[in-house]
Amino acid sequence: MSGLLAPEPPELPEPALGESALVHDADFRALDATFGKVRDVVNLGIDALDDLGFGLRRLPEGSLEELLVLPLSGDHHRIRQNADAVRHVETALVQYAASTARLAVAADPRWGGDAAAAYLLRLGMHAGVARGCAEVVTVAIPVLGEVAEVAERTAVEVEELVVELVEKGRRLMARLLARVAGPLGWGVLAADVALHGIDAVTDLVDDARRLLAIIDRLTDMKGELATWVEEQRERLELLREVGDVARARLA
Repeated sequence: MSGLLAPEPPELPEPALGESALVHDADFRALDATFGKVRDVVNLGIDALDDLGFGLRRLPEGSLEELLVLPLSGDHHRIRQNADAVRHVETALVQYAASTARLAVAADPRWGGDAAAAYLLRLGMHAGVARGCAEVVTVAIPVLGEVAEVAERTAVEVEELVVELVEKGRRLMARLLARVAGPLGWGVLAADVALHGIDAVTDLVDDARRLLAIIDRLTDMKGELATWVEEQRERLELLREVGDVARARLA
């Protein structure tokens, strides 16, 4: 019919992967590559100290990234990308609402009757629902931004702890190798403890306990983050409801 226009297509560009917003530890990747060797030597030392009655736990198997960083922090790059995607959806909904409203204004004034009334009412509903959905979606943008920020802060803290873990592990490895070098090996260490008491291995035990304390802190972070993530998931549940609300209003 003359006087009817087509709505303008909304723009939904593909968002780029989010950039890092914080300074990350440059030594982390290099240290991750050497962690396996350090861990194996330290675990041998821990086994020897346990034979002397110290009851220390062994360091866990696996790479640092697999064990600590990704399970704790999440991928903040992807989270920021999702925030940009939601922002694009909000913009598209606003554009759609404005475009739909203009269709009603542009209708031929000579067109009247029930068909015209139904058409204009339908346009108004579409525009109103789109605006409402845009307002709801907008709420999710800062939530995703906050999630990305916390994820990256967590990643930085994990990286710093991991760097300390490997550095202290290297030092402990060097001390262990220095103590057990030679054909008698661990027997020398045991004899030293028998002769001089606990003071003979205090430095080794302290370093081992610090390594385990770092691992305990990283483990505690899992529980802390699990609670926080659940709270953010509840805040983002509104996104799941947007489609249902729109379909119900336009049915």
